[in-house]
Parts: sequence; C-alpha cells; structure tokens
Amino acid sequence: DGSTVLASQMESASVFEIDAETFTVRRQLPTGGSWSKVIALSPDGATLYVSNWSSNDVSEIDLATGEVRRVLPTVATPRGLYPAADGQRLFVAGFENGELARIELTDGTSETLLQTGGAMRHLVGDAATGALYANDMATNEVYVVDLATEAVRKLADTNDKPNTTDLTPDGKVLYVSNRGANNPESFYIPGPEWGSVLAIHTQSGAVLDGIVGGNQTTALDVSPDGQYLAFSDFLDDRIQVFEIPLSDELIAGGGGRAQAHLAELAK
Repeated sequence: DGSTVLASQMESASVFEIDAETFTVRRQLPTGGSWSKVIALSPDGATLYVSNWSSNDVSEIDLATGEVRRVLPTVATPRGLYPAADGQRLFVAGFENGELARIELTDGTSETLLQTGGAMRHLVGDAATGALYANDMATNEVYVVDLATEAVRKLADTNDKPNTTDLTPDGKVLYVSNRGANNPESFYIPGPEWGSVLAIHTQSGAVLDGIVGGNQTTALDVSPDGQYLAFSDFLDDRIQVFEIPLSDELIAGGGGRAQAHLAELAK
C-alpha cells in the first residue's frame, strides 16, 4: 500500500522495515545469512526472500512475525531474486558462475537452468506474459525464461557490464543499465567510458534506443505509469530522470539512437 519501505543492509545481515511517511525504523529483521543483498516479496506479500551473498543461501522471512522460517541453500554468490506468481518457485541469479537457478519452495530443492560461466546479476519478471529476464554482467547478455516451460534463450547483447533491468508496465520494453568498462586500476574510480541505458524489445531482442549516462550507470527504475525512467550514475552521486515514449512509439521508431550513442561512450 506504499506505507512501508524494506531495505537490506549487507554488513549487519538484516532487513530494515521503515515507515514510508515518517522514515522511522519499525523493525530490524536478522536474515540468518551473511552479507544480505537483494530482497523480494512473495506474490501475496506475506513472505520476504533475501539473497545472502557470502553464505550462498536465501533467507525466507515471515513478515507477520519477523522470524526466519528457513534458510535455503542455492548457487554461489546469489544476487537477483524472482518469486514466481504461482507461489511455488523462487528464481535466483548466481553471480560467481553465471548461474540461473530455480528453488522449489515446497521442499527447498534447487535446479540450475542456465550456467554461462559469467556473472548473472539481476532478475525481473512479467507475470502477465510469463517471462523472466536475467542479465549477465560478464558476458554482456540478457536472457529470457519461459516461466511455463522453464526454457531459456538469449534475448539480446548489451553494452559493457549490464547492471539493473526493469520492464515497462505493458511488458513490451526492457530497460537495461550498463556500467561501462571498469577502470583497470579499480572499479571504485571512473573508467574509460560512460555508462548507458538500453531499451530492448522483449519480443525481438532489438535495441530500440540508447542513452549515454554518467560514471557507472547502475540503479534503474521505470515508473508504474510507464512515463518516466530514472537511473543512477553511481560514481557521480547523481540520479537522472527521463520522460520516455510509449512502448509502441519506441518499437516503431526505427532504433532511435541505438547505434548513434555507441560512438559517444568512449571518453
């Protein structure tokens, strides 16, 4: 209902429940894992799943009581999570080996659906179309899973180091932030190219448009009404907000700046 914010903190391996109006912390929920990272709510909103980066597992927390029901073993360095609409399956992105796994929530068993050898990072799903999208930060690719059959196929190539993804409300366009090439000394300092955002057609995999960002374009979100795109330039301490076209306009737009923006990425 918009009254609550849930935020994970890696160092304390916990999730904070925050009042969205007053910004006061209502509860701090220990996860029982280590280096807790990504959080995701079950479809009914009663259960919180938390990926634990260092302990290689996922915590299942009862939000009514705040108690950990169980800790589910999974792939190495789990990050992105997606609880399926059927309430029976939890999909997990494994960063260490580029794995995409599915956990059966009935018994906790796990199966790896894809292993790229890269660095699987973020998951976003569309319950209406039955599609799940996963990006690999090392191979610079986006994959799509048919949630009915669990068949996986490559959807598209991205720019360097895809980071975060989000869908338009109609599910027709997938926006992907790309950090850009790392500085050879350290990824904590600006690299040799700018970050970027790609708009990808979810049916064909065609890149519909491209935006040049700042230093390490990372977090990304499409507004619920599909009118705005916000993304962060991590090393610039900046958030940029764009008004974006309707999906059908993008699809009919002949590729926008999909090709032109590539020449502007090098600094």
